[in-house]
Amino acid sequence: MSWRFEYHETLGSTSDLCKTRAEAGEPDHLAVQAFSQTSGRGTRGRTWSDPGGNLAISLLFRPTDPAAFIAALPFVVAISLFETAIHFCPTATGPSPFMVKWPNDLLLDGRKMAGVLIETGGPQERPWVVVGIGANLRQAPEIPGRQLAALSEKTNPPSAKAFGKALVAQIERWNALREQEGFAPVRAAWLARAHPVGTPLAVQGCETYITGSFSGLDAQGRLLLALPNGETIPVVTGDILLD
Repeated sequence: MSWRFEYHETLGSTSDLCKTRAEAGEPDHLAVQAFSQTSGRGTRGRTWSDPGGNLAISLLFRPTDPAAFIAALPFVVAISLFETAIHFCPTATGPSPFMVKWPNDLLLDGRKMAGVLIETGGPQERPWVVVGIGANLRQAPEIPGRQLAALSEKTNPPSAKAFGKALVAQIERWNALREQEGFAPVRAAWLARAHPVGTPLAVQGCETYITGSFSGLDAQGRLLLALPNGETIPVVTGDILLD
């Protein structure tokens, strides 16, 4: 099924519009993109600031295998963001400036360039999944206490429309591979684009702060955190802070 792209000059939230359409029975493969977004949302109730000229897009899915699809989706989108960013950058020698951070952030030179918010709903027999994606293409917003990056630091960035179309094509490709071969190739591709095993990191929750080092992903996509005492624990949720 081909994607239906819907473009708006300005929207409060592409995901909110996608969710409204989903609740009204809209079929899957709808992509809603805004060239300016005034009320974007991030994870854990955060706002996503959009100074204009950046990517703000939300995709509607109605998967036939909801549990497996939702478990793999953060990694599918992260890999797709990485591949799309690389595509629009000139070929360079040395290590890539891009890196993915668990589960679905894209970093540029260690600073966040893109983020993802996944929301679900609808009846059990016909659930919907909306994935909202924001990527700093032309400029990074200034947010106190946060270090953000934009693609324009490395190259003359493409239009938001061109980046969005290329990104959706990558998501479609990686999800098709997941449907054919399961989560294993997605997991391997994500690990190849992430911080190396052994990287010091911390997991910050609402009332917890745990330090350790990155020990990979398990078969369910949970981050494995090696603790100083030698124990390795799976992480299901939390902010990942790289040292």
